Amino acid sequence: MPFTRMNFRESFFTDRPFELLRDGEFSAIAFRYASGVAGLRIENSRSSMVVLPYMGMQVWSVVFDGLDVTQKSMFEMPLRTARFGDTYGGFLYHCGLNNVNGPEEGEADYPMHDVLPFGVFDDTYVGVGSDERGRYLALGGTYVYRNSQELHWAYSPELRLYEGETMVEMSAIIENRRTHPLEYLWLCHMNWRGVDGARFVYGCRKDDEHVQVSLTELGNDSPRAVAIREYGRRLAGDPTIADVLDSKTQVYDPEVCINYRYEPDADGWAHSLLELPEGGSYYVSWDTAKAPYALRWLCRTGDEDGVGIALPSTGTNRSTGYQRSHGHFNTLGPHESDVIRWRFGLLDKEETQRVEAHIAETLDE
Repeated sequence: MPFTRMNFRESFFTDRPFELLRDGEFSAIAFRYASGVAGLRIENSRSSMVVLPYMGMQVWSVVFDGLDVTQKSMFEMPLRTARFGDTYGGFLYHCGLNNVNGPEEGEADYPMHDVLPFGVFDDTYVGVGSDERGRYLALGGTYVYRNSQELHWAYSPELRLYEGETMVEMSAIIENRRTHPLEYLWLCHMNWRGVDGARFVYGCRKDDEHVQVSLTELGNDSPRAVAIREYGRRLAGDPTIADVLDSKTQVYDPEVCINYRYEPDADGWAHSLLELPEGGSYYVSWDTAKAPYALRWLCRTGDEDGVGIALPSTGTNRSTGYQRSHGHFNTLGPHESDVIRWRFGLLDKEETQRVEAHIAETLDE
């Protein structure tokens, strides 16, 4: 299907906004934050987001129908750093592929969520095309990782905004460029703003086989540590107490992680909603073929308010050693590639009801 592509480079991004593309309701405007980070604002008639092409292809902020759905944080803008927590205010982070979380005791140190969150992408492009769903604006690029005599892989994500929609389609090609097999881990960290009274609806069976609470331990007996420890014990006994957001009875300071293994529908996709009190919902869906798990991440400290409804993943939030011992790595043969697909967006009340019914049907099968 037709696609008109325009490559760009970081030198296009200056203090003065520069329009790279305009086509009907689509636009792409290059600019540079006061911190020096390059940002690309892409829009259709209902969606607006800023992507950081040279800082991990992070999606820094997302607005649907005038509603800012990005997590609340202490960062007004992205900062020039490669330390994960030192500029953690964005909506979406690609994570992996050598590791996917932090190391545990006895493991060699490696960066939190590995190299992808701050990868410098090449072959960056924006363009307009059409497919069976309609006309879209696309943004993408490629990050290449090389480690002599060990690893050589490429990660190529693409984001698509469709005309008149608040649903974003994403995909990522993972390519093994060596003559030896590649074992990889992957996670997409999407951070929505929490809303008290919002309800999780998710395509996962609510039993010990499919739900695993990861306890947060701060290692001391401060009031903060005791509060998260005690809440974690309650949550481990009944994970469904986290299914409706309530800042008065729940403790997500500093954070809590819950791992889910979803039931795919007939097409192999998993579905998850955060239904909002006023109607409508935040929505995440993904192809489970290469990412059968999802992590629910919650951070509601007062200063921060972030909710990872469902972070599609090859495994859980545990360390690399744990992932390996539990068979969570995906493997690519020499010069083979995988494609991972997912989507996220804002649904209205009727769309929410349809997805909720689809989730119920999937779990009844």
